[in-house]
Amino acid sequence: MKKQIVAVGLLFISVSATAQMSFNPENDTLRVQQIEDINLHKTGNPNTAKTFTTKSNLTVMENPQPIAIVTHEIIEQQQAKQLSDVLQNVNGLYITSSRGNSQDSFGGRGFNFGNDNIFKNGSRVNSGVFPETSGLERVEVLKGGNAMLYGNVAAGGVVNLVTKKPRFNFGGSAGLNVGSWNTYKPTVDFYGPLSKKVAFRVNGTYETAESFRDVVESQKYYFNPSLLFNIGEKSQLIVEADYLRNDFTPDFGIGAIENRDKSYSLNTFLPRNSFLGADWQYQNTQQATAGITFNHQFNDLWTLNTVASYQNYTKDYFSTERVTWTYDNADRLKWNRPVNKTYNEQNYTSLQLNLNGEFNTGKLNHKILIGTDGDYGTADAYAFDLSQTVYGTGGNATNGLVYLDDPSSWASGAMPTSTKRDRTRIPTQRFGIYAQDFISITEQFKVLAGLRWSYIENKDTEKKSFASNQTGLTAGTVDRAFSPKAGLVYMPNDNLSVFATYTNSFSANTGRDIYENSLTPSIIDQFELGMKKNFWNNTVALNLSLYQIENRNFYQMAEFNAQGQVNNDSTIKEFAGKMRSRGVELDITGNPLPNLSIIAGASYNHSVYLDTPVDFGYVENQRLVRTPATTANASVFYTFTQYVEGLRLGASVYFVGDRIAGWNDTKETIDTRNGVSRLLPIDDYATVALSAGYDWKKFGVMAKVGNLFDTVNYNYHENYSVNPITPRNFYLTFTYKL
Repeated sequence: MKKQIVAVGLLFISVSATAQMSFNPENDTLRVQQIEDINLHKTGNPNTAKTFTTKSNLTVMENPQPIAIVTHEIIEQQQAKQLSDVLQNVNGLYITSSRGNSQDSFGGRGFNFGNDNIFKNGSRVNSGVFPETSGLERVEVLKGGNAMLYGNVAAGGVVNLVTKKPRFNFGGSAGLNVGSWNTYKPTVDFYGPLSKKVAFRVNGTYETAESFRDVVESQKYYFNPSLLFNIGEKSQLIVEADYLRNDFTPDFGIGAIENRDKSYSLNTFLPRNSFLGADWQYQNTQQATAGITFNHQFNDLWTLNTVASYQNYTKDYFSTERVTWTYDNADRLKWNRPVNKTYNEQNYTSLQLNLNGEFNTGKLNHKILIGTDGDYGTADAYAFDLSQTVYGTGGNATNGLVYLDDPSSWASGAMPTSTKRDRTRIPTQRFGIYAQDFISITEQFKVLAGLRWSYIENKDTEKKSFASNQTGLTAGTVDRAFSPKAGLVYMPNDNLSVFATYTNSFSANTGRDIYENSLTPSIIDQFELGMKKNFWNNTVALNLSLYQIENRNFYQMAEFNAQGQVNNDSTIKEFAGKMRSRGVELDITGNPLPNLSIIAGASYNHSVYLDTPVDFGYVENQRLVRTPATTANASVFYTFTQYVEGLRLGASVYFVGDRIAGWNDTKETIDTRNGVSRLLPIDDYATVALSAGYDWKKFGVMAKVGNLFDTVNYNYHENYSVNPITPRNFYLTFTYKL
């Protein structure tokens, strides 16, 4: 049965302590911090925005780091349905895989993102969900290394989802989105004052949809109430609750990449709608977060931000999953269709404090950030024993073989019965102290220096057997590290910034090697050069950056276990030597005209292994799998103010360069195959979307055609879970504004 979670309490918002607090001249009370940055929404230029993810009082132009912001206007114009749709506006970020189509896994600059790189309002959240986009005020992306601010995060960048917040003016909207594959999604959003010092907001949605994939369907529920209290003249309290539930059919796509010598073609063998799983399989995911944020302004130069947050995450999963291509004695292609049932739960609590201030020492101006953060979480994983069940006429009671040229063998059969076998509990606690000083030596030359000390403890792992009612312990690990950051900034004027930055990241490696040993931490160095330029009356930003990142102790999921068998456990990893990532990124964003918005960008990345072990290491200078060489995006929206006033037209293009699917070759396997690589090159692809809408008084309608030219391509999880991208699709959104 599905486990219900009641979202009790308050969802946290991590507003930078230095986000400007402003006073309402009508009632002289503290208003909501400028989460909805007026200047950003007017110009569309992220360089003029106040960011919350950086935790500091630095402007975007002062910060020696690439920063991208996607506002709710862009999200709504593009009718983005998934976070992956939103992040198509940020070049250099991409989907690395979609295992079982149960979540979008992201990467950037050659590094995979996980729970440690996805944040909601500045606090880590479990990334095993499809976040709801209708509740987002904006999405902020800090590219590159961010260990100084957030501790153990992957070096590609962090993504921060900022949800909608209360306002002191009445307003809101109600909408309905309908479209392809019987998609229906009503949304509501209401806000306003409850008194002179209290404001509220409530937004939520329900979505039901089928899929272009046979059998696959989904339902989603989302609810996000929030309250804001102005306490006195200089203090503010924000409380918020957030609940998401998503029930859907896991989908491992059209199979796996094996036996390439048989000239098997993914593009021609099965149509995109073919579903080879069971019609009973399911995944029910729930996420509830809660928190309190307290902001206090001591004076014009010193502010304090304190945040407490809580998250509960559950995943109830029962499905056929990873598949393996094989051939029988008659050279007929068959497929082993295993089945798995798991239940996962995570409870996570965090606390952080940020103090920002500004002062002078002689002729030097200092903008300082002093902070601390800590969290504690437990992750429970339940495993089950399953009854043996025949899956289709081509299968048997032990391995469920299916013949792909015989659809009659694809029958699902009955759902197996399951018995709870064991529970593995992993408690983790983290603590960090950090300080940063941004020193203005002259009006043009600035220096940034920051340092963080991190403590990460994976406590003893408990494994409880329900049959014997006994609990065993596996020794935990403790990691400590300093993470420095240094930067130089040259600003000849307010509209040009040139910077150079060095960061050193500490990233704890979870899991173990094939011999059950703990993994040593990864140490990552990043060097970056960049330029930020505002033009067209400061309404458009052009940002350029070049980087090199080197992971000196890189691990990746092991392909084989200690017995030489194919490894299916993502927590078992192997040493891969060094990994080096080099690249360049270009962004152009803004509103050159009040009724015209543009977003464009391009990136190039080359990530390879270096200095790998002599006998079993990965082949050196071979590109990493699942990492595209190039990405590019362009989007333009125009609103007519004359002739056909209220008419809106838009178009967007998203390009993903060539990738490699499968596993990177090891030196041992490449020798046994006489130098023949087992990797599968994947062609690049582009998708085009067109939009048209019309606003009349309080009513609005917006139509969209996605993947206009019906491009065919796939997302790959290593060598399996080959999931087709969405074909041509149509959506229509009706909106009524209060």
